[in-house]
Amino acid sequence: MVTNLLNRLIGLFISEQDEKADMDTKVKSLLLNIASLSFTLIVLAEGIWALVLDHAELAIPFLSLSFLLAISHLYLRKFTGLIHQNLLLSILFLACVFFVLLGGNTELGIVWVLFFPFFTTAIRGRRTGYRWTAILALFMLAHFFFIQNLSPFFQQYSTESSIFYLILFVFSIIIAFAFQFIRSEVLLEKERIILDSQNKNKAQEDLLSKLSHQIRTPLSNITGIIDMLESTSMNNEQKDYINTIHASANNLVSVVNNLVLTSKSNPSDSQEITNFSLYNTLNNVLRLFPYEESKVRFNLSLAPDIPTQLTGNNIKIKQILLNLINSIIRENKAEQKHITLEVVKVDSMPDRVELIFRIISDFIYSSKKDNHSEEGFFNYQDLVKLNAGKIINYLDLGITQKMIEVDGHSLNITPQPDQTIFEFGATFSTASSNFANIVASDKSRNSNTTFKPIVDMKDAHILLVEDNFSNQQIINLYIRNKVKKIDFAFNGKEALEKFGMAKYDLILMDVQMPIIDGFKATIKIRELEKSTNTRVPIIAVTANAFPEDKERCLASGMDDYISKPFQPEELIDKIKQHLSS
Repeated sequence: MVTNLLNRLIGLFISEQDEKADMDTKVKSLLLNIASLSFTLIVLAEGIWALVLDHAELAIPFLSLSFLLAISHLYLRKFTGLIHQNLLLSILFLACVFFVLLGGNTELGIVWVLFFPFFTTAIRGRRTGYRWTAILALFMLAHFFFIQNLSPFFQQYSTESSIFYLILFVFSIIIAFAFQFIRSEVLLEKERIILDSQNKNKAQEDLLSKLSHQIRTPLSNITGIIDMLESTSMNNEQKDYINTIHASANNLVSVVNNLVLTSKSNPSDSQEITNFSLYNTLNNVLRLFPYEESKVRFNLSLAPDIPTQLTGNNIKIKQILLNLINSIIRENKAEQKHITLEVVKVDSMPDRVELIFRIISDFIYSSKKDNHSEEGFFNYQDLVKLNAGKIINYLDLGITQKMIEVDGHSLNITPQPDQTIFEFGATFSTASSNFANIVASDKSRNSNTTFKPIVDMKDAHILLVEDNFSNQQIINLYIRNKVKKIDFAFNGKEALEKFGMAKYDLILMDVQMPIIDGFKATIKIRELEKSTNTRVPIIAVTANAFPEDKERCLASGMDDYISKPFQPEELIDKIKQHLSS
């Protein structure tokens, strides 16, 4: 009962806006509100007691200051941005100045000043807190030995009490800084453990995804051939053999499906959407690389038009940045390393903001001797010769690339003579809506404003985009007797060329292809369709079977998704559905 009462009491100091925020924002909101309310009550009590004692010279400034604190408390319950934090600290600093100058109704009023270092370090961190407390300490020193003699209204302190209060204030600074240091290190270590654990889960998921893809592609061909054999004339013994093979293949499909579902059942893989401060999130990531260990000088730059609070998966952003910076540091063998993290806004809608994260580093050095250079590291000329995919594989960023691509973005690496730039995009909400809702609404809006005629399947002209010749032949055998004409493309580049020369009623699109993959090809097709106000249905036919694979297909502009291996009837039903809807 007591615990519930305390939880409710603490909950009163967190605004409704911060209830779904990340932990760092919640802590700052709680500390801001507790600090403003506690100092308001303290200053108000001093002012009222001064009125009772008929000390107008104390009552007027303290009551005025309590009014300012009350206004700031009511205002700051809704906002926790940097400006509001500085505003509150300025008012708290002014309150401490009053306590030092006027002493309160007794000389012990200065004791409240000892709490100031705890609030400054908790709200703004050790570095900024040090500046605030240093200024207050200098003011106290000046008052004790110079200012107090300038006016009879100022509180007089003896030399012994002045030295005593200065020592107490120094001790409070040390304790506050030690407490904040321990708290920060514990939280950072906890966050590092969580991110490492999630990265291991992602690595396991990536391995299962590759295995699933490698198994599904030949398995799809096997089941396809079996389906076609069943439609041929066979004796009873042959039919029994085929049925046995078919049942075994279906069991193998079930095993692969269960493997995928099991890999996604881990609770740590959940994508939690929260309100968070982008600056705090990025700052916490950089703090995971102390200079003593990494020998890296960081520079953080945020564009001024980026909203203070965003809604999205900040844990995922931390994972991506942590993986990128770890890889850069691991492969850079320079004595002194410099990394700049820039964030700019490239697109904005009423409820959505798209950001570009840019990590700028000096040369990436190899940790082993290789054929790329005699010195044993990648120089600018070496990097220019390699494509982004090879650099990503070399830096072991395959999982990171997948995490970025799930949301429809890409990881770009640009080598330059004096630096290497890693760049990726991310989309966040600025209100309660999320990116999935926006994609769904965009898709609904497009379907209402574009023209797509109803076509009978027997009259349909279909483009099959598939880089594997065997897969092409299997799908062709499935549908060749059901449609009028089928054209083939081996990659996204060929698909775009054929799309520009012919009119298709539907496109079957593979995802993983050379030159241009299925996602980029679909995005380009949707861009071309805007000029003609038409929309050709695109069905993803892929061996990628994870839930996020389907989400990424739909986010890129595809209309449906079918995972290999599949039954011929399933594919035919989907084709009929999209040709007639």
